[in-house]
Amino acid sequence: MKKQLVTTGIILAGLFLAACGSNSDSKEKTDSGKAVAAESQKITISSPAPLSTLDTTQTTDKNTFTTVQHLFEGLYRFDDDSTPIPGLAEKVDISEDGLTYKFTLKDSIKWSNGEPITAQDFLYSWKKLVTPATIGPNAYLLDNVKNSLAIRNGEKSVDEIGLEAPNDKEFIVTLEQAQPSFLTIVSIGWLAPQNQAYVEKQGKNYAADSEHLLYSGPFILTDWDASSDTWTLKKNPEYYDADAVKLEEVKVNTIKDENTGINLYQSKELDLVRISGQYVQQYSDDPGYVTHMDVANYYLDFNKKDGSPLTNVHLRKAISQAIDKEALAKNVLNDGSKPLNGLIPSELYKNPDTSEDFRAFSGDHSSYDVKNAQAEWKKAQAEVGDKLKLSLLVSDDDNGKKISEYVQSQLQENLKGLEITINAQPRNNVLQTRKDKNYELSLSGWIAGSSDLDSYFNLYAGKSAYNYGAYENTEYDQLITAAKTVHANKPDQQFEDYKKAETILLDQEAAQAPLYQSASNYLINNKIKNISYHLYGDYFNLRTAYLEE
Repeated sequence: MKKQLVTTGIILAGLFLAACGSNSDSKEKTDSGKAVAAESQKITISSPAPLSTLDTTQTTDKNTFTTVQHLFEGLYRFDDDSTPIPGLAEKVDISEDGLTYKFTLKDSIKWSNGEPITAQDFLYSWKKLVTPATIGPNAYLLDNVKNSLAIRNGEKSVDEIGLEAPNDKEFIVTLEQAQPSFLTIVSIGWLAPQNQAYVEKQGKNYAADSEHLLYSGPFILTDWDASSDTWTLKKNPEYYDADAVKLEEVKVNTIKDENTGINLYQSKELDLVRISGQYVQQYSDDPGYVTHMDVANYYLDFNKKDGSPLTNVHLRKAISQAIDKEALAKNVLNDGSKPLNGLIPSELYKNPDTSEDFRAFSGDHSSYDVKNAQAEWKKAQAEVGDKLKLSLLVSDDDNGKKISEYVQSQLQENLKGLEITINAQPRNNVLQTRKDKNYELSLSGWIAGSSDLDSYFNLYAGKSAYNYGAYENTEYDQLITAAKTVHANKPDQQFEDYKKAETILLDQEAAQAPLYQSASNYLINNKIKNISYHLYGDYFNLRTAYLEE
């Protein structure tokens, strides 16, 4: 085995994404090193929505993952530049062929109850993620682990998976194909450990509230259950690097109305609030204003189930080309977001041989073109009728309201005879409604959970847990499978596979209508120092943040 040291941020430097880097758009002021920590290290922040499940094998939304990344640490974590560095692992040895990862755990790592964290805890949680009876929506992330795909498809026993825990300190992973982004995936909370004895003892109560969880990260959670709009993070005294964690308490309040959050920020009742739209322009000169681009795709998704008018490809193409994305980004959102003409946002992945970003390589798809949209609408009308009413599922927050009203206006103006009604629901309800496939159109978003291109293309794979809109295309599935397997270590061929898949998905079949790549904007108490803004996993991270005197 060729040993790869993991005590620095220079891991697989030639293969890792150029997307791993600090964001130059951020206006946050760096810590000069002269700041003095305040005696009280307690802050209050806002969340735009309540938490969904905190069972790490089941969590899906980035809002919840932002909390997960504070509570549950895995083998690796991200540094300030979004580069994977050791977490609970001390080091990893990677074989010359890139197929075997041998992780050695740190000494004296403990759960929040003081019990040791062992390699068996990783073996249990990773198996739980892919076992059909307990499978999580992110199980596909382990498809490249030996036999994992066959296991989640019910074709092999979970005991045949390419994972080993020969002792308490060693965890060995065997891959089917070399995967340059593997350590990025390992750095997200979905592959954090779980204590089997504890989970099984709790039964159905596991992760139902903050009292039925064990924590492996820098913070623990209190005062939370599934119905909570508020919760509190507290420093985890059992965390191996507890000395680096300065904040003693982080209170979190769910605040959907941005104006309310801003008022609380101005009255110093909130130390961090997310803002968008008009508020970005209004408060961009505030000393606490912070902005950076997200690696994210916000889009219209079509439910293509049998019997739906949206099985008509001409209708989908008409809708996809009838929305002025430039005006949406500049005039409606006006918060740094950019129009997006592709499934993959920019800065997710660059070809390690050519340094070309995939978005630039693949070019524009599903672009705004009213003339073409109206021609496709005329073809669709031959089947669906001259007049058609469709429902648009959206979240009931400020952004959901203004984006849906803009989309409604564009479609009704450019496609005469098409009527759009808006179905606004709480954000977590929207996710469940999509899972239940109880929608026609939905305003949706996908934010990079890792640097893998496949994490986006998987949304429309035939057997994907995220394929809510019932899209099926054999050629598409074959292309994305080839890209992540036989061409996984051949960037040029992988890019060609994914470009062809994107062309099928967006140009030929209009399975989604990409709209924009979002930006995140905050007002943050400028006495809070050392906040990290990762490209993957969380919106922000407070692991080493502290309050200045």
